[in-house]
Amino acid sequence: MSYTKSMTPLSLGSVDTSTQSDCTTTTDLTTQCTIHVGTPSTPFTLHSSLLIKNSPYFRAALTGPFQESTTQTITLPDIHPSTFELLVTYLYTRSISPLPFKDSKPAYYTLLHLYILADRLCIESLRNTIVDTIADLADDTNSVLTPSDTRILYEQIPPHAPIRSLVLDLFAFKKTDKLLAEHEDRWHAGFLRDLVVLLKRPCPQAMLRHKLSMWYAASYDSAALLACENCRTVLPPRFGAVRCEECGVAWCKRCVGEGTGMAGWEDGSPGRMVRVRRGDVVHGGRDTGAGGRESADGDSGYDDGWESAGEGGLVGRKMRVRKWMSCKPWRGSRCAVYHEHRETERCAEMERRGRRE
Repeated sequence: MSYTKSMTPLSLGSVDTSTQSDCTTTTDLTTQCTIHVGTPSTPFTLHSSLLIKNSPYFRAALTGPFQESTTQTITLPDIHPSTFELLVTYLYTRSISPLPFKDSKPAYYTLLHLYILADRLCIESLRNTIVDTIADLADDTNSVLTPSDTRILYEQIPPHAPIRSLVLDLFAFKKTDKLLAEHEDRWHAGFLRDLVVLLKRPCPQAMLRHKLSMWYAASYDSAALLACENCRTVLPPRFGAVRCEECGVAWCKRCVGEGTGMAGWEDGSPGRMVRVRRGDVVHGGRDTGAGGRESADGDSGYDDGWESAGEGGLVGRKMRVRKWMSCKPWRGSRCAVYHEHRETERCAEMERRGRRE
């Protein structure tokens, strides 16, 4: 999707069906406004109703007692046109496209600048979408933000913004020790301080990331016994406890009731064996003598690449699952930890409504 200085609104054929409710009358489809972005100015001609219904900022400017409501023209001289173009694409399609990359690596700084713009224009749904996009990019490319990105995060984004929590968790729950130690640029001091606090203090997202269910050991067989992940107490047979269905970690009921755990990317334990099913995505590595598979560099982080089951005869083979491999906060509890829903519906409510429709 490209834009020129003499822009016209996107055709209806390119509008996502989820946004069609924003343009439901003849007036909605014909009333337009012009947003002059950047210096020198790049004009964006857009449907007024789309801006009014998605942004309190534009609603006040285009319908309130201001000159902009008469001229239907707004000037944003300090915004880069490429950033505003991503915002326009989101308003019409409900997606961020194209995903920003530079030299085959995610350009997280572009998404941070878009988040700053979304915060300025009070578009909560876009802020949540940016959080989702950063989390997915970090998983798909096994990457995290750079030192310069942390300076944008801490110098231009409000301290209460949930995106800060996401970035901190990406570093705390992924294997990033070498990156922090060897990167040539300087990290923002506030970021490093908050990361140390996160790693030293129990946090709720360390528990929210797990898929918990009731569990107990069947016997005193050493292979069946587990210790509570928090207090390290051995959980005896027939003793009610709670276990994660994904990674196999267990807790006593008292520690689960506290609702917090320690952040970490792995604990050095060998993990448990699971059988790979078709369609599963597993980390690359080499076969172990026990019929399992370990990472190519010999560590237990499994952060050295992924491959799809079915592309190399992995289906049916047992693989060793490391703690923290699948249970990340941005996967298991993304909405609860990182999303804002003061103005938008909660993700679970939207899913239920979609199933009813």
